[in-house]
Amino acid sequence: MCETTDTLSGPRADSDAGSGRLRAVLVALGLLVVGLGASIVVGIVFTVPLLLFGADVQSPTVFLLLAAVGQLAFLVVGLSYVGRYGGVTVRRPSRRDTGYLVGGLVAALIAATGLSVVVTVLGIGPSGSVFDDPITTAPWVALALAGLSIVLVAPAEELLFRGAIQGRLRKSFGPVGAVGGASVIFGSIHLLNYTGSIVGALSGVVIVTVGGAIFGTIYERTGNLLVPIGAHGGYNAVLLTVAFLAS
Repeated sequence: MCETTDTLSGPRADSDAGSGRLRAVLVALGLLVVGLGASIVVGIVFTVPLLLFGADVQSPTVFLLLAAVGQLAFLVVGLSYVGRYGGVTVRRPSRRDTGYLVGGLVAALIAATGLSVVVTVLGIGPSGSVFDDPITTAPWVALALAGLSIVLVAPAEELLFRGAIQGRLRKSFGPVGAVGGASVIFGSIHLLNYTGSIVGALSGVVIVTVGGAIFGTIYERTGNLLVPIGAHGGYNAVLLTVAFLAS
């Protein structure tokens, strides 16, 4: 009887591990779908009254407000998940945390710059982004987006994609698989941010995915969500400030 039990425990354990990984993937994708769905619904609820009252929904101010409410939806979904299941630590950064924050920020900027040069030389880079027209029309939008990135975008996206999604994947796939999976999911939501060919848009997604992997790695190294939040917010702020100066 003992030998029979040992023989059966292997396949059963493998089956349990497989179903656990499938559940983890489904939960991660479910969080993505819920986050995007909530963002779309909130955007519609916000836009319809503006249309009814004849407001200019293409104005830079409305663009900023729509960006903010969409991120608020991400924040609520992330808070709802981690509030129920936990697993996220936010604490005052230590000296070590600060080192990872600065290192992650610099690494993400170097990676983005290098990859942008590569895809441009190869002629496969995106032709533009959804932020180009608003910033061209009103350059101050870039600075407003930089501030919004620090106070809302980075906290909301890091809570959802690193805290909730990466945290859930970690339970079944370990830290390396969690970082990889969460980064791909994070990159995928930026597909519609780019204009031009699908190849160009995908090249932009690759750049974002690499940045996400860097943020995910420093999160795993520190266990403090404030670290990737700081690196992500700083990364966006630097790029948007450069866009302002270039406009």
